[in-house]
Amino acid sequence: MAQCVAVAISGGRDSAVAASLLAAGPYEVLALHVLMTDTPGARAQCELARAVARRQGLPFEVVDLVDEFSRRVIAPFCSEFAAGRTPNPCVVCNREIKLGLLLQHARARGAEMLATGHYVRVEHDGGEHRLRRAADRLVDQSYFLYAVAPDSLERMLAPLGDMQRAEVRRIAATFGMADTPSSKDICFVGNGDCGRFVAQRAEVRPGDIVDLDGRILGKHQGLPFCTVGQRHGLRVATGEPKYVVRLDPEHNAVVVGSAADLLSEAAVLDSLAWTGGRAPTAELLVHAQTRYRSRGSPAHVSVQGELAHVRFLEPQRAIAPGQSVVFYDDDVVLGGGVIRRRHEKATDSHVPVCADR
Repeated sequence: MAQCVAVAISGGRDSAVAASLLAAGPYEVLALHVLMTDTPGARAQCELARAVARRQGLPFEVVDLVDEFSRRVIAPFCSEFAAGRTPNPCVVCNREIKLGLLLQHARARGAEMLATGHYVRVEHDGGEHRLRRAADRLVDQSYFLYAVAPDSLERMLAPLGDMQRAEVRRIAATFGMADTPSSKDICFVGNGDCGRFVAQRAEVRPGDIVDLDGRILGKHQGLPFCTVGQRHGLRVATGEPKYVVRLDPEHNAVVVGSAADLLSEAAVLDSLAWTGGRAPTAELLVHAQTRYRSRGSPAHVSVQGELAHVRFLEPQRAIAPGQSVVFYDDDVVLGGGVIRRRHEKATDSHVPVCADR
């Protein structure tokens, strides 16, 4: 009897190709579409997914996780953003929704594995399961999957992991899927205006824009309307470029400084996750990636209880509390965590200045 595999179909090109590859193999394939928001756009996407499954002759189900998505992803995102942190909702969604509740639904329907259209490699070797960067580094999405639970990783398939995106596009064209550009916005925000989205759902107060010495330079609309590294839109006149260096929720202030003030030499992480299921007992030398598109840096990582202390060998620019830092050994994902606080690059001494936001 063929192994039953569920595939998460979004209605887009990548998951459609993943489904077609599985359907051509020795599997019994069930197409699942997770409904995460109850909006016209989400319902239209659902119908695209239904059409993909119909075209490939796959049984199709809609899994309504609107309430859970709101509770587990949107609400924490708004709360964190309003508090001056920079959360990554895609990391939470992959852990809690796609490789969490959707995988549970797939298992209840008899599927042994859940496949997705992520560009990442998942290797199952005996009792070991490794998460690796995709073969096509330009579209690698392993950064967003570091927090997936080890027992969920054990049941994940990623058919696109060894493929180049150009080949995926070619396959998609054979069954009439348009080559549309990938969205760069957070899916539930839509227009990319995170500040306005959060302000409609959480308390946001105007406050002061100050320099590193505490001098007031201007006013801001609310912490969610500013991001670390931002230069434009601050409306402060100092005669030299100023950047958002950090957000200070205690004083509801936006702190600005020079480009050099954006550099960080170290950070403390919490909410740690390890793909092998256990934290390392000795200090590690890793490649630490501080955001999805960043080059990252070699770094020393030491774990002390529920915290990880990271020392970057190359100062990192514009990292912020709430962001994820992911650890790699070559192309293997070891784990990662969320920045609790960072250390600014010391300009006048060798002692970093603690920047607790």
